[in-house]
Amino acid sequence: MRIEYSTAAICQVALYCISKSGIALRERSRAPRLRAWAASVLLLPLLPACENFTPQPVNFGQEDIITVGDLHTIEIDGRVVSSLPANAQPVDSATVALGKVLFWDPILSGDRDVACATCHLPDKAYTDGLVQSIGVGGVGVGVDRVAGAIGTVKRNSQGLINTRWNGINELGVFDDLEAPMFWDNRLQSLELQALEPIRDHKEMRGDRFARDEIGAEVIRRLRAIDDYRILFEQAFGTTEITLSKLGQAIAAFEKTLIANNSAFDRWMRGDQAAMTETQLSALREFVVSGCADCHSGPMFSDFQLHVLGVADAPGLPEPDSGDGAFAFRTPTLRQLQFTAPYFHNGRFTRLIDAVEFYDDRTRSENPQVADSALDPELRDLAEMDDGRAEFIVRFLETLNDEGFDQVIPLSVPSGLPPGGL
Repeated sequence: MRIEYSTAAICQVALYCISKSGIALRERSRAPRLRAWAASVLLLPLLPACENFTPQPVNFGQEDIITVGDLHTIEIDGRVVSSLPANAQPVDSATVALGKVLFWDPILSGDRDVACATCHLPDKAYTDGLVQSIGVGGVGVGVDRVAGAIGTVKRNSQGLINTRWNGINELGVFDDLEAPMFWDNRLQSLELQALEPIRDHKEMRGDRFARDEIGAEVIRRLRAIDDYRILFEQAFGTTEITLSKLGQAIAAFEKTLIANNSAFDRWMRGDQAAMTETQLSALREFVVSGCADCHSGPMFSDFQLHVLGVADAPGLPEPDSGDGAFAFRTPTLRQLQFTAPYFHNGRFTRLIDAVEFYDDRTRSENPQVADSALDPELRDLAEMDDGRAEFIVRFLETLNDEGFDQVIPLSVPSGLPPGGL
């Protein structure tokens, strides 16, 4: 009897054998680069059956890692990738305590019904799981939230994990005061970012106050609460409450939201068992396919604006032009396990679809964006619909880390429901 195997089955067996070969070689050899290469090459003749895609053999090892300050870097095919710093600079605990309750307190919104946390939930890595966020007038939590009369925000909620390192490059250099914020990079620093949603009509402000009025109203409310006066004095040495101090306190809390111990980070720091041979091969494929041209550095983002020609989210009253030229910031690839849907407009709910979007990306799906206006780097990307995208996802899975603060306060000084939920 002749047994025939499907393409998918052949691929699975091949990848399994690559992994097992790597284990066997690891026991016999102290030459990681040769071991990884041999494990990868062993079954290359089988892999073209995988939709004509052949994974890259691993041509690097932990002996190639270079320590730079508090992070670790490695050069793969001319591109440097880096771990996150192993440690974060400490933040004053009293300021963090104040910032956390402010983050969860709906008193910062015009109608006292929305907090920062409404659109940044811990179980979603401080996103909300929605295609477009719902602020003022919404009812419900996360993906079950329903818009009120004001409607939805025009963009997808960005996660807050590791934003203290926004702007960091491959060598660990970054400036807190220059850290780019929002999908269009319109503001710099967490301190300024923290105040912007309070002023936004659909996010937190609502109809009762003008943009230039809401700040004074929020400060008036906070000054009227004894617990807040005490907390501000503990944090800043004075009972004076200002918008600047409000922004500093929320930013201090956000700087504690870190997840810097993913499987990739652990492998970069010397834990050989943290990543499999298949995942290491997928890392190289991620680099040579061109993904790392924009998704670079410890955050896997160049923090630059790029025109991708993504279709607008449905129902927008007018096109979302991003920075004015339909360019949006490269998002981090960390924590993708938690942060779907993807892209600035929540275009894709599945990670594989988000990666496959880049296949043959020479035409814009947005009628407002001409094909000629697309970022030229898109043309240099490898094909993604031949099995390569699914393989790259295996590496992206190594960038997840569940070890971040997910504790929700039981109460806030205003007495309102934490998060407005």
